[in-house]
Amino acid sequence: MEIEEGFVLGHEYMGTIEDKGDAVTQFEEGDRAVGSFFVSCGKCWFCRRGLFMKCIAIRVFGLGMAFGDLPGAQSEYMRVPEADLTLRKMPDNGLEDDDILFVGDILTTGYDAVRKAGMQPGDVVAVVGCGPVGLCTLMSARALGAGRVVAIDMVPERLKLAESLGAIAVNPEETDAEDVIREMTEWRGADVVVDAVGHPSAFASTFNLVRQGGTISLAGMYVEDHAEVPIGDMWLKNINLVTGVANIQGHMDELIELVREGRIDPKVIISHRMPLSDGPKGYELFDQKQALKVVLDPKT
Repeated sequence: MEIEEGFVLGHEYMGTIEDKGDAVTQFEEGDRAVGSFFVSCGKCWFCRRGLFMKCIAIRVFGLGMAFGDLPGAQSEYMRVPEADLTLRKMPDNGLEDDDILFVGDILTTGYDAVRKAGMQPGDVVAVVGCGPVGLCTLMSARALGAGRVVAIDMVPERLKLAESLGAIAVNPEETDAEDVIREMTEWRGADVVVDAVGHPSAFASTFNLVRQGGTISLAGMYVEDHAEVPIGDMWLKNINLVTGVANIQGHMDELIELVREGRIDPKVIISHRMPLSDGPKGYELFDQKQALKVVLDPKT
């Protein structure tokens, strides 16, 4: 994906409201708020039905002209359209910024992945990929009552963190994930399998992990136009497939409450804190898998 030169990146953010337009009624100057990575109008056919991620006028922060030309959050100031719907006020109950920073993007993306998959308490959930989205999916599945969660990745540090969060960690270079899951499910397979990578190879692996009548949920972002699907196997096994942009505005309040109750602690995935001026270095560290989640502070 190409971004225009000089465009401001970043769509995961929180900050202090410095000024507001006349149409904003839910916030005042000085309020601390966290926001969704996309803007919805709140008025169209989809928004009126709570499908905010399908808004006909959707715009995404920091992704360039193709996604609405909204400058991103990696800056000292940003403008937030439709603020009453896009933002949520920082709860006044002792929570810190880090507790809800990810509610507007990756935490809610992971939560949405298991919610739309119809996960039930006691289900066995497999998560392919233990990057930030995968770990948020893991935490969300646990908070919603999953019986066991299998976390699959090849980066030892990520697997160690997944294990500390209550998952069964599997490195596919060392252990066959399919065997692990089948042995714990009387050879059925996982009830829900989440592709948290967003790559055709990860997607292909999910079909061997899911049980008959189970659900594959795609949380990772896909930019490819095509991917191979074993349609015959999928049909014979009655596999359900759910995918698409997470309904952030539809779930933000639920996530804030789960964090407030202590059922999810998303800040554990933060590996680095840097001043905004060191942003390029943060990108390099993440690309080299030396960082899991980097928080940039525009005040330093």
